[in-house]
Amino acid sequence: MNATSLRIDPVRSLVDPPASGALAVSYLRVSTREQAERGGADEGFSIPAQREANNRKAEQLGAVVVEEFVDAGASAKSADRPELMRMIQYVKANKVAYCIVHKVDRLARNRSDDVAIHLALQQAGVMLVSATENIDQTPSGMLLHGIMSSIAEFYSRNLATEVTKGMTQKAAGGGTIGKAPIGYLNVRTTDELGREARTVELDPERAPMIQWAFKAYASGNWTVSQLHDELTSRGLTSVPTPKRPGKPLAVSSVHRMLINPYYKGDVIYRGTRYQGSHEPLVPPEVWYQVQSVLTSHKSAAEATQLHDHYLKGTVFCGACGSRLMVSNAKNRHGNVY
Repeated sequence: MNATSLRIDPVRSLVDPPASGALAVSYLRVSTREQAERGGADEGFSIPAQREANNRKAEQLGAVVVEEFVDAGASAKSADRPELMRMIQYVKANKVAYCIVHKVDRLARNRSDDVAIHLALQQAGVMLVSATENIDQTPSGMLLHGIMSSIAEFYSRNLATEVTKGMTQKAAGGGTIGKAPIGYLNVRTTDELGREARTVELDPERAPMIQWAFKAYASGNWTVSQLHDELTSRGLTSVPTPKRPGKPLAVSSVHRMLINPYYKGDVIYRGTRYQGSHEPLVPPEVWYQVQSVLTSHKSAAEATQLHDHYLKGTVFCGACGSRLMVSNAKNRHGNVY
């Protein structure tokens, strides 16, 4: 029996599996990279569990899984996932009877993507089968598919709303959203009742250098580029992680540091300013002085030019008000004048 004849009536095989194995593909997905690496294994815990359930479903269908597609750390909010796209191309080019998923929300969490993916599978002559839900191409199965897809979309949208609500509440209470900027460390503590709390502490290695940087720049005697070079020579690097070593900051990172109100005790979330519960590294008056110096240097064209001049950025045309630029010419002998 060839693969084409095995696909004549895939619905029938749900009731009476064929003696010979039909061909199937298996699609596995977890939403975050952390889930994919949980437990220290290459695939974490969730993907092997999904694989086992999908293989078990294939056996019930009398099918053989010929190809497996795994999107590790890919959200189902978007259909633009590399392995999902590869799977759709695969079933278009090969004779496959079933696409087996652990649950329908592994494929999509919004109705438009779900319809598009399901239509692509149908056009390729492939039946979508859930390993844990009674979903197939029978009328009752398609009804359940629609219901479960709508539930998945509701879950995704509601989860995003709840996360935003929780983040807003955390910021309003002075908590730090996400990773603390350089000069601080995200730490986990446990209270006397064994409850875990996430907080922020000063980085004993980097905090003094950040404090010096703000005070130095507030004096007006440094440019951002000069400050960057000095911090690099003093050994300031980013905080290393298990996967990435610490490295010197870029000039743009130093500029972002100088304009970040977190250092004077503020937390900004979704455009709203809150009083942070962390210890400020810089007095407010120093921070505001730094902003004044940044503004004045910006108007004076602090950015390094090819031809430096001690009057650059300070001489303006008396007629039109435009800033005058330094311009050097070179003759045919290579002499600059």
